[in-house]
Amino acid sequence: MFLQRYDHTETAGIYAFLALKEAAVVEMEQYSKQGLRREKRLLRKSLSAEDRKSFDDAICRTLEGLPEVEKFPLIAAYATDGTEPDLMRFLEKAVRKGRKICLPRWISDSEYGMAFVDESFRLVQGKWNIPEPGSEAPSVPEEVLKEALFLVPGVAFDEGCARLGRGKGIYDRMLDTLKGKSIGIFYECQKCGKVPLEEHDRLLDLVVTEKQVYRNCNGTGKCTGEK
Repeated sequence: MFLQRYDHTETAGIYAFLALKEAAVVEMEQYSKQGLRREKRLLRKSLSAEDRKSFDDAICRTLEGLPEVEKFPLIAAYATDGTEPDLMRFLEKAVRKGRKICLPRWISDSEYGMAFVDESFRLVQGKWNIPEPGSEAPSVPEEVLKEALFLVPGVAFDEGCARLGRGKGIYDRMLDTLKGKSIGIFYECQKCGKVPLEEHDRLLDLVVTEKQVYRNCNGTGKCTGEK
């Protein structure tokens, strides 16, 4: 009887220790993510206007030459918040070539939908002063959106094509059922050693910066950098 009680007590202690350890790991990961967000936001924001324009042009040129981009008639992009890479030059060219473009439109603080834009790219100021399609712009049906090419912004990335967003999980939910491809759009200064990942996080298929293209090789998370 004593041995049984002892074993039960010891097992309970082990479980309690493991639970505390797991909670500590989660807390450290969250702290790590917050610190990484602060660091990379500051770096991105500190870019000069001249560098920003040069980097944006380089990213747009790279996108224009990617074979993956040519395969998709629908491009789900984004409108820059003023610190993210500006893709407008690329998007305007894509529309002129007959491609369809859609951009995020605010629904709630934790949810965005995608809406079509026309050649005029008429946008309004959204919830967070980020340009978005107006209420008259038609929404993109979910089944259509699943087949799109997503151009995804973020706060940080690593060479494994992992992405760190703003922390609301908006793009994680959008990409969860994606059958098309996802390309992360970043400045090279946003690269880090390793993005802390959670179970629901999905790796990007590619990452494009002003310097390189990083590819997620067959979903393994091991990418090669291309100059």
